[in-house]
Amino acid sequence: MLSAYIPPDIRTSRADMHGNQVRYWLLVGHIAFGAVATVTGLLQLWAGLRNRFPRLHRWTGRMYFHAGIFPSMILAVPVSAMSESGVSNVAALDAMLILWAITGVAGLRAAKSRRFSDHRKWMIRNYAVTLAILASRPWGIVMALIVMAQADSPAYQGNTVAMTHDIASSGAWTALIVNLVVAEAYIQRKYGGKTRNPALTGHAQE
Repeated sequence: MLSAYIPPDIRTSRADMHGNQVRYWLLVGHIAFGAVATVTGLLQLWAGLRNRFPRLHRWTGRMYFHAGIFPSMILAVPVSAMSESGVSNVAALDAMLILWAITGVAGLRAAKSRRFSDHRKWMIRNYAVTLAILASRPWGIVMALIVMAQADSPAYQGNTVAMTHDIASSGAWTALIVNLVVAEAYIQRKYGGKTRNPALTGHAQE
């Protein structure tokens, strides 16, 4: 997926930039920081690294937050606003952005408060959102098959723009929902799902 943006060249962008260099570089920055989040997030969930090299775990965690999700999240705002994939797709991207922020802040606060059990749960949820944009690609293939089978139906009447928008938005929404459901099922199975909220309980320690 990164190959279209390495090295950066507006002509190889998967999204048509119409020559808009500002929009292109915002997208490149969002993708670059997102790639950092994808790699360092995987390291964060690696129990062997956490147990054997806790200092390295903490440093990769800092990279995940401060050189990954947070800058990528900030750049995602104008990228989403400039999207040409329709309202439903933009809504899916904005939902990912909001959930990325909520789970990321909750995970960071839990770590700083040394509530490590809660921190792990929030990190699982946050990384599920991080991977949603990647998961939307294979889901997009599934949705493309479904939509293309209805190309001449009253729903689309051969309108390729409407079909493209539906494929993108349904793939994004499905990826987000499935990822979060799988993550929450894993949390419930492994940890019992109990997450303390210090804002509600008034306690910062477990």
